[in-house]
Amino acid sequence: MWFLGMIAGLFIGALAESLPAALILAVVGAFALPKIVGKKAPAAPARTEAESAAPPSTAAPAGGVLKLQQRVAELEQRVSLLEQRLGQGAAGAAIEPMPSPVPVLVAAKPDVQVPQPLPMPVARPAAAAAAAAATATAHVPVPAIQPAVAKAASEPAAPEVAKPPMATPAPPRRVPPPPPPPAVPLRDRLPAPIANLIFGGNMLVKLGVLILFLGLAFLLRYTAERVTVPVELRYAAVALVGAGLLALGWFLRRKRTGYALILQGAGIGVFYLTTLAAMKVHELLPPTAGFVFLFGVAALSAVLAVLQNAPVLAIVAVLEGFAAPVLASTGQNRPVGLFTYLLVLDVGIVLIAWFKAWRVLNLIGFVGTFTLAAGWAHKYYTDDQYGIVQPFLLVFFLLFVAIGLLFARRTLFDAPVQPAQPLAARALDTLRRAGRVDSSLVFGTPMVAFGMQVLLMQPWEYGAAFSAMALAAFYLVLGRLVFATQPKGLALLAEAYAIVGVIFGTLAIPLGFEGRWTGAAWAVEAAGMYWLGARQGRVYARAFSFLVFAGAVWKLLEATQLDAAAGHPLLQGSVIGPLLVAVSAFAMWTIHRRAKLDEGNGWEALVGTALPWLGMGALTLLLWQWFTPPWAAAATAVLASATFAVAVRFELRLLAFVTYGMQAMSVAAFITTLHRVADARAGDEVLATGWQGAVAASLIALSLLGSAAWSMLRAHRAALARGIQPVWSTGNTVAVIAGVSLLHLAMLFQVSLAQAALLWPLTATVVLWVALRMAHKPLAALAGVLQVISALLYVFGQIWIYYGNNPPPAFAHLGFWTPVVLGLAALLAGGWMSDEAWRRATEGTSAAKRTRWINDWCANPAVLWAPVIWGLAWWLFGWLDESGEVLRRNGSAGHVAAAAMAIVLVTSVLSAVVAHRRGWPQLGRATLATLPGLVLIAAHGAALAAPGVYVPSSALGWIAWPLALLWHLRLLHAQKRWLAPSALAPLHVAGFWFFVLLAARECQWQLGRVGAEWSSWQLLGWAIVPALALWMLRSRALLQRWPMSEYRAAYLEIAAMPVAAYLLAWVWVTNATSPGNASPLPYVPLLNPLELAQWLVLFALVLWWRALPQGSFARVQPMVAKGVLGLTGLALLTGMVLRSCHHYAGVEWRFDALYASWLTQAALSITWAICGVVAMVLGHARGVRTLWVGGAALLGVVVLKLFFVELADRGGLFRIVSFIAVGALLLLVGYFAPVPPTRKEMEKDVLPEGGVA
Repeated sequence: MWFLGMIAGLFIGALAESLPAALILAVVGAFALPKIVGKKAPAAPARTEAESAAPPSTAAPAGGVLKLQQRVAELEQRVSLLEQRLGQGAAGAAIEPMPSPVPVLVAAKPDVQVPQPLPMPVARPAAAAAAAAATATAHVPVPAIQPAVAKAASEPAAPEVAKPPMATPAPPRRVPPPPPPPAVPLRDRLPAPIANLIFGGNMLVKLGVLILFLGLAFLLRYTAERVTVPVELRYAAVALVGAGLLALGWFLRRKRTGYALILQGAGIGVFYLTTLAAMKVHELLPPTAGFVFLFGVAALSAVLAVLQNAPVLAIVAVLEGFAAPVLASTGQNRPVGLFTYLLVLDVGIVLIAWFKAWRVLNLIGFVGTFTLAAGWAHKYYTDDQYGIVQPFLLVFFLLFVAIGLLFARRTLFDAPVQPAQPLAARALDTLRRAGRVDSSLVFGTPMVAFGMQVLLMQPWEYGAAFSAMALAAFYLVLGRLVFATQPKGLALLAEAYAIVGVIFGTLAIPLGFEGRWTGAAWAVEAAGMYWLGARQGRVYARAFSFLVFAGAVWKLLEATQLDAAAGHPLLQGSVIGPLLVAVSAFAMWTIHRRAKLDEGNGWEALVGTALPWLGMGALTLLLWQWFTPPWAAAATAVLASATFAVAVRFELRLLAFVTYGMQAMSVAAFITTLHRVADARAGDEVLATGWQGAVAASLIALSLLGSAAWSMLRAHRAALARGIQPVWSTGNTVAVIAGVSLLHLAMLFQVSLAQAALLWPLTATVVLWVALRMAHKPLAALAGVLQVISALLYVFGQIWIYYGNNPPPAFAHLGFWTPVVLGLAALLAGGWMSDEAWRRATEGTSAAKRTRWINDWCANPAVLWAPVIWGLAWWLFGWLDESGEVLRRNGSAGHVAAAAMAIVLVTSVLSAVVAHRRGWPQLGRATLATLPGLVLIAAHGAALAAPGVYVPSSALGWIAWPLALLWHLRLLHAQKRWLAPSALAPLHVAGFWFFVLLAARECQWQLGRVGAEWSSWQLLGWAIVPALALWMLRSRALLQRWPMSEYRAAYLEIAAMPVAAYLLAWVWVTNATSPGNASPLPYVPLLNPLELAQWLVLFALVLWWRALPQGSFARVQPMVAKGVLGLTGLALLTGMVLRSCHHYAGVEWRFDALYASWLTQAALSITWAICGVVAMVLGHARGVRTLWVGGAALLGVVVLKLFFVELADRGGLFRIVSFIAVGALLLLVGYFAPVPPTRKEMEKDVLPEGGVA
């Protein structure tokens, strides 16, 4: 099978004309085809009796499938008839006598279930026979009883035995399904001619057929590349296909309408795409001809749509019509032709709309017309084309107004609403029947047309204003005419026209007057209109008043200008505008509240909530026009406080929220006014404006804290009255946080960043103390944020620039005390929160036991852990950085690692003591970081030292590292107070690895001084300590002492497994990379330090594997272990041969040189062949078939190596030696060590001839 896959791969690669591809595909095919074809065939379904009786077919011709389908249909018909007869028989069983059971047979054979035939009517013998046949095939045949049963069933039932038996017989036993048939070989599954072709003889003929097929394939490929069809004929053929589809769809339009429309759409699409491709891709059609053809296709689609009442075709036609000028555009400016074409299309849409009420068609015409017109105007329009464009714009406008009017007449006049209904119900009912397209035309047409009209009116100063007035007059007159002619059905449309007229009348005001007066007038107009709409109950009037007021606000903002000059107010504008807007906003809000329009969740209630915001915003705008930015921000905060007092007095909750927004704006505005001192040093204050900025910040902070104090007082009283925890509102939380933050920010006007970084952790501690007493969780979070900000100020501040070239005294400057204070403050906060968590656990949730409020959030593990980690990190950073800097300054940089180790050990000892005495589990568990700290210190020392120079025993390391090991073991023993033994197991394992690595590095450095760099001595140093550690772990004396007595699995399995993997990898890597130089000792095969160490390491691995308990995850299967051991031994022998050739034959220790040496190749072949022969002889002698197969596989590799490597050595002596030696060995092993028998064959030989007794 693999040969067929290889041939197929070669064939595919030959088609690609690539030799590497052919080889790769041949290998893939050789492996893939047996996997694909060799799968078991699915189990055949159970065959019926009729199918079993059918003679098997000897072949599967092309008509076999049809015969099988006929056979299945016949069987289904027979089964249906049988079920029908069985149903009729069951119905007749109610009047037919039931056949009596046979008591004698039941008593004689109680364990055998006799199949009873179903009761059948006498008049249906065929059904009874079929039921009997089915019963006979469904149960196990019992030859000794079946005749009697049949006889008893045929005889009439005796009267005395007509009584049914008392015991219900058990259900009949079923025959187990037959086992699935064995997989049919591929040769039997293929037809006879193909099987003979593949599996038969005469391979030369098969290869000839394969080559002939390749030649034919190449001929076809050559012909396909050089013979082409003209592109014109291709387009003609495609167009002919489209015409055929269109004609077929037209002829089928009455028989199958849906199918016919699909065919027609496909034909039109083919025409359209063919034309576009001919124009754009191959440029076979000029743009003019293509445009005419596209227009013709669109017209044909429209005609077909109207004739067949198919809106889809009409939509396609209109889309094609509007897309044609874009696709056929040549880039020339021809507005008359474009607008004439659009006018023709729109007239066509009007005509279609006259006959058919297709809504989408009107919308497509509207969007397409004005989109193309606007695109042309944006790109080409100039003032000298006004006389051409204006008439077309008016015609387009009137056309779509007429379309909207006609469509509304169809949808509204034919089904008028009841006049007794309210306005809202009439509007909803009318819009529900009119649809969205009518609204788009009624309101969209004037908006879009006026937008283009404004573009045309640009040369005249008041042209846009007069155009708006003209449009307003037109729509007011049109609304009047519609209402007068059609007062019932089109009343709502008349009101819509009136609204459009009012809108454009309002729009004419800003187009003709200045912005400040426009905004003021609109604000007053909006207030009056809102009062009138509320009084008359007109929703649309109130809605329009909101729009007018929004316009007033917009005009007010437009009339306000920015003034960026220093010492000036930020805004410049009129005073009357903001005052009128504020008065109008509060007047509308008052009307809104008195009319109860703020109740519910409607749109008007939602829009009404914006009125107080706009009113206070207008008043705030005045403040920014009167004061400079810092004082304006402070004045805004004071105004917010006064407004908050009013809101509290009159219980205006919405106004209170407005004050929150004003306070937030004052804070944000004040922050934007902050700027640094231009030429300040690191020791000077950070922010400019001095005391003025500090006073402004303090005023804003006091305003915020004053508002918060009132809410905190209410919450405090409510909590005390109910005996529950206080619940702080969102406004209170924001105000408190903002006020405290501004107080801290005010410090920067007088202190530097370095001083703030030192002061803020202390103030954060005070803030946390207040937060814990008041149970104010957000305030406590702010304390944590202040800690983080202080750290950022320290990191990114200008502390070191201040010192310059004059370093400060050791341990007496901000650079040292700031991180230390950060750490101590965080640890103090962590202790307080740990006490809070302890109080929560001891006092519980009962209010009677509490002495003050409980902070439940302090029991959160993240809250308890964050200050411990943060504090220890800054504490260690301060001491480590300062000590390292002092040592480097004094020329003792080599002792930095020892000093860091002393600091880490002292910190760990203090943390363990404090955690034990205060019952602080988080601090105690934090000492787990001692080992990672030691690892980082070692890594830091290795990084600072030159590559390969770091020695653990250098620079007092011979004292520090043993102390670290002792404290590591003592700490692991002490950790039992805070952690379970299972949680400490990873630390035992990691510590073992770390200290073994340190000892290995020390040993490697000591041995490396004997020989040259990367000699066998240095490589030997990396393996001695891990091998000794692996050997010691299996010692029974050590396994009985702590910690190995308690963590035996952790050390012997988890810790030792990576060490064993490392040693195995060391054996392989050193065997492959080291030439075995061990000067001053000469190289002797097997008796040199490297190879002796490799074999000893391999021996230690075997001993460790044997010491592993049964069932251990680290203990691999014996077969796998033996295989790894054999492969490793073979690799070591191979390395020994290569090193011998290197040292004794002068072959360079490089892969290419060793590979090119025929002596090395011959030595390897003979060595591998000897190893294979030894394995085969041992496998034959011991009866181990696996060992014999491994040796045979090795010999196979040798044979392949002879033919693919040594064979290239033409005329070389080494090739002759290799072939003779390997051939002789193959002959010897074939004679003396044949393949051992399999286990089944051995059992067959041992068993007696007659089989087992």
